[in-house]
Amino acid sequence: MNSKVTLTPMRASDLPFLLEIRNHESTRSQLENDSKFSLEQCQSWFSNLSSPWYIIHNHQNIPVGYLRTNDYVIGVDIHIKFRRNGYAKSAFEVYLHDKEFARLEVFEDNFAIDLYKKIGFKLTGRNKIVRGRNYVEMEYKQ
Repeated sequence: MNSKVTLTPMRASDLPFLLEIRNHESTRSQLENDSKFSLEQCQSWFSNLSSPWYIIHNHQNIPVGYLRTNDYVIGVDIHIKFRRNGYAKSAFEVYLHDKEFARLEVFEDNFAIDLYKKIGFKLTGRNKIVRGRNYVEMEYKQ
């Protein structure tokens, strides 16, 4: 597989980078939980993490985002400086290449929903309203 990115397991030293992305308004507005987190809160969360998260590195080994997992529920957040370069698509493809199933949730009005459909995610018909917006579930099946 020829990819634009590599995924490496997240370490505690990556948490400031994670927060730089996670706490940015453009990221938070697209997440179910739109709270800002402190480094101390993030460190506590990380020490109790049960599913691996990954740092996404581009072909120059520069971190550009992260891939989150929670069992089979996944998501990608890309740093604002690196968006619209295909890194999210590549990260999903690298992660999903040997997976038979994954799920994600996304706001129906998020432009990324088109990317998820191209990768092979399909709407399940399950949804909920979050902050007055339709939050839909999508599944990927190999």
